[in-house]
Amino acid sequence: MKTLFFIALIFFSTCAFVQNPLNENYTEKVEELLNEYPIKNGPGIAISVIRDGEVIYKKNKGYANLEHMVPITDSTKFVVGSIAKQFTAFSILLLEDEGKLSIDDDIIKYLPELNLLEHKITIKQLINHTSGFRNTYDLNSLRGITDYDLCSQEELVDLLLRQRGLNFVPGDRFQYCNAAYVLLAEIVERVSEKSFANFTKERIFEPLKMTNSLFVDNPHLVVKNKALSYYKQGNDFHYIPFNHSIVGSTGLYSTVGDLCIWANNFDKITIGNQNIIRKMKQKSNLNNGEKIPYALGQELKIYKGLNVVFHGGGDAGFRSYLLRVPDYNLSIAVSGNFESFNPLNLSYGLVDVFLPNEIQEPIKEKVPNYTYKDLRKFEGDYQVFPGLYITIFAEKDSLYFKVYGSEDKLNLPVIAENEFQFPARPHSKFKFYENSLTWHFSDFYYPGNKVILDPPTYESLVLNDYAGLYKSPEIETAYSFIIKDNKLIATHYLNEDVTLIPIEEDTFISNTSHIGRVAFTRNDNGMINGCKISGQSSYNILFYKTA
Repeated sequence: MKTLFFIALIFFSTCAFVQNPLNENYTEKVEELLNEYPIKNGPGIAISVIRDGEVIYKKNKGYANLEHMVPITDSTKFVVGSIAKQFTAFSILLLEDEGKLSIDDDIIKYLPELNLLEHKITIKQLINHTSGFRNTYDLNSLRGITDYDLCSQEELVDLLLRQRGLNFVPGDRFQYCNAAYVLLAEIVERVSEKSFANFTKERIFEPLKMTNSLFVDNPHLVVKNKALSYYKQGNDFHYIPFNHSIVGSTGLYSTVGDLCIWANNFDKITIGNQNIIRKMKQKSNLNNGEKIPYALGQELKIYKGLNVVFHGGGDAGFRSYLLRVPDYNLSIAVSGNFESFNPLNLSYGLVDVFLPNEIQEPIKEKVPNYTYKDLRKFEGDYQVFPGLYITIFAEKDSLYFKVYGSEDKLNLPVIAENEFQFPARPHSKFKFYENSLTWHFSDFYYPGNKVILDPPTYESLVLNDYAGLYKSPEIETAYSFIIKDNKLIATHYLNEDVTLIPIEEDTFISNTSHIGRVAFTRNDNGMINGCKISGQSSYNILFYKTA
C-alpha cells in the first residue's frame, strides 16, 4: 500500500472518469491534446468536463507552486481573469430583477462623478463593451503603473471616475473594455451597499456551493490553495507576481470544478431565473443595427455546427477558458498557470473529443491560388489602433505583414477568399474588405482602415515648438517632451523614455502601446498649448502645456 501511495505522489497528475459511459479511447485522445504542453517539473493545467450536471472527466497536471513543488489538485484556485465578467454581469442582472436598477439606465444615475462625459452611456453598453470608455491598461501605463505594481480597486475606480472623454460614441462599435467592468462592480457596490466580494459571495458562490471561489479585493488577503503563475525563459521558469486587487473585470480566484458548477446553473437554474439567463446569451446590437457576437459577459459563436457560449481569461501568467455547448448540456473548464498556455486549442479539442458524433467538420473552402497581381489589391498601410499602423505587401505570390516602419516581415498564408492566416497567434487571421480589414486575434477582432501616409521628416519640424512640460488632470500625471539627438522624446518620472516618430503635421507615433499617438494642439495664435495622447484602447487624453 505504501508503494502504491508513493507512486501516486510521483505521478501527481490525476485523471478520472465519473459515471462515464464513454470508452477508454477518450483518455488517450485528451492525452494527445495535452502533449502540446510537454512541461516537466513545471506549472500545469486543470481540466473539468461536465455533461447533464455530472462530471465526466477531470485531470490535473503540473505544479501550482514551484518553490515548494505543490501539485495542482481539485482544490487549486487559479486567477481566471476575464471569466470574472460573467459573474459581474449576472450580479447586475440580479439587481435589475429586484427592481433596483435597469440595464438601460444612464450610468450617471449611479456614478454621478461622470456627469461631464460627452455622451450618455447605459449600463448595458458597459456590459457588452460598446460604451467607448477608455481602458484601464493604457490609463495605468501612462501614469507608470504596471501589471506588477500594487493597485487597489479604490485607486482604479477613482482614476476612471476622473475621465472626461470617450474613444467613440457609445453603441457605435465594439471595443473590449476592462474599465467598464470595474465600473459595473462599483455600481453593484453602490446599489447593494455591500462590497462586490461580499455580494458575489452571498448571492452567487454560497447558494451554488462554489466553496473554492472568491473575489479578492484586498491584496493582503490569504487565499488558501492558490496557484502562482509563471513564464519560461530558456530552461528556467520565472514567477509572475499578481499584486493588484481589481474586481469586476478580473480578480476571481476559482477552481475548474467550481466553474463547472457555475456553468451548470445556465442549464439547471439554482440562482437567478430564465429571464436573466436569456439576457446573458442574447447578442447585442450596435447603433446601426449590426449584431456583435458579444452578449452580456459571454460571447457566442458556431463551432463545427455547434452553438457555443464561452469566455476566456488571462491575467499575469494565468490562462483560463470556460466553454458551454448548451444544446448538449456540455461544459468545459480549463485553467493553467503559465504564460505560454493557450487554452483555446485544448478547450475546442475537448469539444471534439466529447461530442465526436455531434460536430460537423466545416466544408473546406477552395483556397484561392493568388498570383502577385491578385495580391496587390490587399497592399497598403492600415491603421488598427491610434498610432499602430501595419503594412500589408506582396512579394512574388505571397502576402506579408509588418509593423509600419519595421523591417521584420511575416508571411500570411492564404486560407480562403480574402482571408489570410496570422501565424504568430493561434486562431488568428486577417480578413480583407475594400479599403479595410478585420484582424481576428484569437477571440478578439480589431478593425483597420487603409490610410495613405506621407509623414514629414524631422528636418522639416521645429522641435522646440513641442518641447515642454504637459500635465493631465484626468490621470494626474505629467510628461516632458525633450529634444535629444534631434528627435522628440517623451519622458516620465516612472516610465522609460519614448522616442516619437513624426507621422503627420503636429502628430507623432511611437512603438509603445500606451503612447501610440501624440497629437499636439495649437491656440488661435498658432502656439502649441497641449497635446492629446492615445493608446491602444484609450484615446485623446488631454494634456495641457504648463511650461
